[in-house]
Amino acid sequence: MGGVAGRAGAQWERVVADYASERYGLPWDRAPLRGARDLLDLQGSLAAGFLVGCKAIRRGTQFGQKVSEAMDQCDRALVNLGRPAKSDGNGRLLVDCGGIIPVQVMQRSGYPAGKAYVVTELDYFLDLAVRRTKWRDDE
Repeated sequence: MGGVAGRAGAQWERVVADYASERYGLPWDRAPLRGARDLLDLQGSLAAGFLVGCKAIRRGTQFGQKVSEAMDQCDRALVNLGRPAKSDGNGRLLVDCGGIIPVQVMQRSGYPAGKAYVVTELDYFLDLAVRRTKWRDDE
């Protein structure tokens, strides 16, 4: 991550971390670079059950391709966290999130931070939905 793209990404990470902290009181901040042990871009979110990445979107970037790459990064972060995984035989990683939901905050050009898209895979979302239903039933 270098040059203009790297600076844009780092700036977007800062915007998201500051927004979460200032608007919602969440103790999130930019994470240090971890290389092969990447746990996405924000630290402090794991306590709430999330791994949070941030993707700045430059004009001319294919959004679908960016989302696909971001979701692959989420899977790798779960593996780096120690979650069990296996290949589906087609080069895709299937990871048991175990209640830790990886998301990517996708910047929307011209919109404030609160209007960004938060993207995750359907299986991760449904894992959260099932857990939330169980939590509500336990109340």
